[in-house]
Amino acid sequence: MRKSQLIVVFLIALTMLFSGCAKIGVVKSIDRVEGISEKKALTSMDSEARFYTRKRFIFLIAWNGIPVGRVIAESGDMITYKGRKAYVLKVVTESNKFLSKIYRVEDIYISYVDAETMSSLRYEADRKEGSYKKQVIVEYDFDKMEAIYHSLLDGSIKRCPIEKNVQDPLSAMAYFMTLPVKPGNRVKITVNLNEKNYHLFCEIGKVEAVKLPTLGTWAGFNIRPYAELKGRRVKKGRAYGYISTDKKRYPLFGVVLTRFGRVTATLKNIEDF
Repeated sequence: MRKSQLIVVFLIALTMLFSGCAKIGVVKSIDRVEGISEKKALTSMDSEARFYTRKRFIFLIAWNGIPVGRVIAESGDMITYKGRKAYVLKVVTESNKFLSKIYRVEDIYISYVDAETMSSLRYEADRKEGSYKKQVIVEYDFDKMEAIYHSLLDGSIKRCPIEKNVQDPLSAMAYFMTLPVKPGNRVKITVNLNEKNYHLFCEIGKVEAVKLPTLGTWAGFNIRPYAELKGRRVKKGRAYGYISTDKKRYPLFGVVLTRFGRVTATLKNIEDF
């Protein structure tokens, strides 16, 4: 067994010892749940949604059913950035206190999203994962069609070409949440990350009932994303998720399947601020 695998097994065992099992989302066939109309859900999906401000979403992160941390995602007030109206998005990922004693995760991501085009204007990443650290600011110049990467750790500046309507990882989600979709659709989004332009494809699946332990049962449509780089599929685990079918388009539940197990993100709370 490789050293990395031994560490994973040890972390799971230790977290199980101290943390217990998490209450995660459960997905059921929509025809087995009373009070949710599939017809109404499909009609709502197929209409454009307006993005919202001053919302905070708190997700419980679990690894093979064991709580390991949380993600806090929020959309603040609309601001003016370089003459453009912009949404400011922030996502914080943090390990819980038990996991942090062995492998601390404290990531902060911020995105400035053009309110008119829903393209990214600026992206910030401050990552602290174990001994790994990265701090970078990315500015998107649509006159020169390039992304300028500023490293705050070594002071380096790198540039790369971008495509029209480019997204960063946060703005891609915000953009997707505004689109009218229906089962069978496949949405293509260009995501700029690590000085590369990925083509992210989101396949829209059927409507199902998503039961959240603290927020009740919602109608949600299934999405299965995958990425391509220069025409070749990127293979880094598999993922799928559920977005509410109403015009709020709340992210409800997500799953990432890796060789080390199943990581889930379950929406626990929604706050106005």
